[in-house]
Amino acid sequence: MMGRGPCICIAIFFVAFFGVAQPFFGQDPAHTDSEQIPGSTIRLNLPKAVSMALEYNGRSKVSRAEVDAAMARHKQTLSAWWPELSAKLSASRMDEDANFLFPSSMVQVPASQFPIPPTTITIPANSFGPGFPPVDVPLQTSGMNLDIPAQAIPVPEQDIKLMDRDIAMGSLNLTYPIYTGGLRTSLNKMTKYGAEVAKQDTRRTDQEVVYDVRRVYYSGVLTHRLVQIAEDTLARMEATLELTEKLYQTGTGTVKKTDYLRNKSMVETIRSMAAELKQMHKTTLATLGTVIGLEWNQDVVLEDEDIPFKPGESDPETIMDRAFLGNPQIAKLEAAVKAAEAEVGKATSGHIPKVGFFASTNKIWNSLDTGMATPENKFSWAVGIGVEIPIFQGFRVTAEQKEARAKLQKRRHQLKLVQDSLALEVKNTCYTLEKAVAQQKASGEALKSATENRELNVRAYQEELVETKDVIEAQITEALIAGQYQKVLYEHVESQAKLDFVLGIDAAQLANANW
Repeated sequence: MMGRGPCICIAIFFVAFFGVAQPFFGQDPAHTDSEQIPGSTIRLNLPKAVSMALEYNGRSKVSRAEVDAAMARHKQTLSAWWPELSAKLSASRMDEDANFLFPSSMVQVPASQFPIPPTTITIPANSFGPGFPPVDVPLQTSGMNLDIPAQAIPVPEQDIKLMDRDIAMGSLNLTYPIYTGGLRTSLNKMTKYGAEVAKQDTRRTDQEVVYDVRRVYYSGVLTHRLVQIAEDTLARMEATLELTEKLYQTGTGTVKKTDYLRNKSMVETIRSMAAELKQMHKTTLATLGTVIGLEWNQDVVLEDEDIPFKPGESDPETIMDRAFLGNPQIAKLEAAVKAAEAEVGKATSGHIPKVGFFASTNKIWNSLDTGMATPENKFSWAVGIGVEIPIFQGFRVTAEQKEARAKLQKRRHQLKLVQDSLALEVKNTCYTLEKAVAQQKASGEALKSATENRELNVRAYQEELVETKDVIEAQITEALIAGQYQKVLYEHVESQAKLDFVLGIDAAQLANANW
């Protein structure tokens, strides 16, 4: 069983590493634009990596474009508070003049009598000559009826020219909604809170980018430290192999050929592990460059060589309120609830009358001044108020109200679910931080003991006081504990990054943080 100990330790070492680093290998990062800064090698610290990711990462660009679109939609609804003024101009030439053909007809005149009443006619003196008559002579006539027979008067066909065939027309129209039954206000609120939803999505996207960068960055530091541990262990194992070979050939016989072969197999196994870890480190750096948004031919070099350990606040009771206030997912759903409330008002407006004001003026340019092209018809204007009263829409508006209220309830339930989920996530993350703090202390003490144990076994082996397998096991155990210690440091910084993400700390603040 003791001979199998080193192999078991190596297996555990691989499992411990893969459990942390594997999520970053083989992932499909978001597509990024080609608008990047040129260069072949970029030296990065964490603040610089975060700042570059916020600038170049394609996901952030997409979310910011969505915010611009949402703000534009909001401005579209604000236009409903302004009057609409439009002008139209047109010129046309018809094939012929516009005319009106009045058909021939007969005007029927019925028989009638024209009464002539009795009257007195006076012949003035000297009308026929001097002295004749000598005085005015009155003449009396009797009344009579003049009979007019029935008759039909023909009216011939008439071709009336209404307008010249060359016409130019212009109009100016003004409309303004005076009262919309809450429709205008509801649409304004819907787009306003829709823009807020897009802003919170952008915040969350930026925070996700920062979270991914922090995880991958420290994963690169972790793989670098594991490579160092593997190379240091390999160098010690090679030195042990040389000593084993010397003791086997010139010793007292306590070291056998099987000890030499066991040692050699472990050296080659660790050599293979070191090569695998180097490849994983390169893959991690390439992943970091992709997450940041660099070009494929740009290499990344990390400035940090050690994972920092800075314990912070990890009490769920003291940070829960901060999470509810700062988390963008909560803020997004709160804005979505308000937008859904406005949608209920929009649906309700379908039952309410609407009032609008309108005004228009029209001008016609035509060479004719008769027919339809009279001066009165060539220029006209009108003003008025229109009222639209919904009477019956086949229960459509009622169904729209029910749908809007159902959506509102859905948003409220979603908000409650996210709040509960967030509370659980905060607790779990805080518990993970507490576990990492405890494990860091214990792993540090274990690493000191393992290092001292390895040094004692190596000195004792030189004096042939311990067996070969004990030296190998001591060296592998130290490497295992050293890797476990680095894993604990990584889990702590990863949990801290997750806690910052859950708390909704702004990406700009994180980019300027002193990690």
